[in-house]
Formats: sequence, structure tokens, C-alpha cells
Amino acid sequence: MTLEAENKRYVKCSKNVSSENTGQFTKHRLHLAQQMDELCQKQEILQQDLDRNTFDYPLLSSIYAWERKSMRKIQEIAEKARNDLQKWTKRTKNEVKKSLDQITEQLHSTETSDNYTELDLQKWTKQLDALRNLLENPSTISVVEDEESSSCIRTIKVVDKQPTVRSLIALETNQSLSNKATDSVREHFVKMYGSCKLSEEDRVVTNSSYRAGLSQISGNHHYSSGRHAVDFFIEKKGDKNLFIGIISASHKIIAPTFDYSVHGWWNLEYTIINGETKSGETNESFESGDKITLIIDCDNRQIQLVHHRTEKLVYLPIKLEVCPFPWKILIRLLTTGDCIRIV
Repeated sequence: MTLEAENKRYVKCSKNVSSENTGQFTKHRLHLAQQMDELCQKQEILQQDLDRNTFDYPLLSSIYAWERKSMRKIQEIAEKARNDLQKWTKRTKNEVKKSLDQITEQLHSTETSDNYTELDLQKWTKQLDALRNLLENPSTISVVEDEESSSCIRTIKVVDKQPTVRSLIALETNQSLSNKATDSVREHFVKMYGSCKLSEEDRVVTNSSYRAGLSQISGNHHYSSGRHAVDFFIEKKGDKNLFIGIISASHKIIAPTFDYSVHGWWNLEYTIINGETKSGETNESFESGDKITLIIDCDNRQIQLVHHRTEKLVYLPIKLEVCPFPWKILIRLLTTGDCIRIV
């Protein structure tokens, strides 16, 4: 091959290589331009999202969900508190009505017979004032935050610190009217009838046989004036109720016959008034191990019973025309083994 021919072939090869490189370069630049376009699109989308502030949407959704859940919980707690308050209001109104009915009955009875004293008027005035104060200023109930709640938001609840309406009335009446101290009496049991046995210097009575019927026991003291307290301890009680109350000592009873002068309690709401049984809304029974104080208030013509386990105080008004002075304690036992002690 001549020198001239060799030069021509070299020039031709160089042109081919240059053309191939140019094509690859152009293709590469087009690819970079496409990537640039995509990058610009991402930048524009990010800018738009930044302007619209959409980055916190998932977290906001979680917060909104928590808020709705918390509000539902708060509404449920508030609704329960409202229901509890409504129940308390309804119960209190019913108890106030019962107490007011009793006072009304006493007023009508004594007004008709013209058998009342200045002390009676003071007592009824205090009782009516206590009823009104209970309705208008219910200091015994409150709405408080629940300190035992583990939630970051403390719940609330309705707290009822009042045992019963009658307890409050009796307590306020006695505090305002009773200037005399309550005397603790050294009582002893006296067997009236039934299969009971006395022991420990007649301070303990035990029922011997259920089949023989109920046993009736009285106290040895008679009460016509003053205010006296006798403490009892129920050492054993069977499945039937036992009775604690009073009877007129002027009535000579040798058998368990009906007697208008009997007043007292089979349990806190199951009473005998004027010899007739009356039951209440609750059925809180006496139990073995209970300590009970019977208060005989001759001056205010009523008897009271303090149930120490439940911290409740209940009372019964006494009409002298059906239960004349003197009064004496009356105990009735029904179940075999029932045992009560004078403390």
C-alpha cells in the first residue's frame, strides 16, 4: 500500500470514531436533561407541599383521634357523675318525704289532741329546718377529682358522705335540743318468755330452741325521763333477724301477742312502730359481731339506734298514747344460738 492510500484510510477511520463519540455524548446529555426535568418536578412538588403544609397531616390525624377518644371518655365520666347525682337527689327527696310525712302525722295528731309542749314545737322546728337545709345546702355530697385515677386527665366522681336523712335530722335535733348528757345505764336482762337462757350475771342472753318459738327478753330498768344509752354486742346471729327496741312497762305481757307499745328494729329499715311492722327500701341486717347502741330519749319522746359498723343512726318517734311511760328495753330472738350481750 502506498503512503497516500494509507493516509486516506486513517482519515476515514478518524471520521468514523468522531461520529460515534458525538452520538454517545448527545445521548448522554439527553439522559441528563431528562433527570434534570424529573429533579425540577420533585423540587416543584416539594415546594407546593411545603406551601400547603401537609407534612404534619399524619401526626395531626393521630392527635385528632386521641382528642375524640378523650372527649368520649370525659363525656362518659361526666354522664356517670350526672347519673350518680340524680340518684342521690331522688333518694334524698324520697327520704325527706318520708321524714316530712312522719312530722306531718305527729303535728296533726298532737294538734288534734292538744297534747304538745314547747319542747315538741322546738323539736319539730329543728327537724323542718334540717330538712330544708339538706335540700338547699347539701353539704354531705360533693363532686371531687379522683386522685386514684391513673389517667393524665383526672376523672371526677360524686361522693356521698351522708348515711341517711333521718340520721342527719335526728343528730341535728338532738345536738340542738338535748342539754342533758346521755346516761350510760347498767342494764340486766329479764326473761319474759321463750326458750332463752341468761348468763354472766344476766348480761348475756342466748336463744335455746327455734322450735319453741321466739324468745322475748326485757331490761330491768324503767325509763320515764332523761336520755339514756345502752350498748349491745351481737355475739351470734342466725339467718333470721333479731329485734332491739322498747315496750311500755305498764303493759303486762306473758305471751307474744300483739302490742301497740312495741317500737324498735328488726334491722336498720325493718321496724315496728305502734306494734305494726314497716319495711324500708334497704335491707341492711344486723350481723354477728355488730355493736349497737340503743338511745332511750324520754324527754324528746323517741328512741334512736346507732349501728357502729355502718356508722348509721336511725330513730323512731314514740306516741305516749300508745306507749305510755315508763319504757323498758325489749329484745326478741328467733334462731337457735342467737346471742346478744349488754356491754
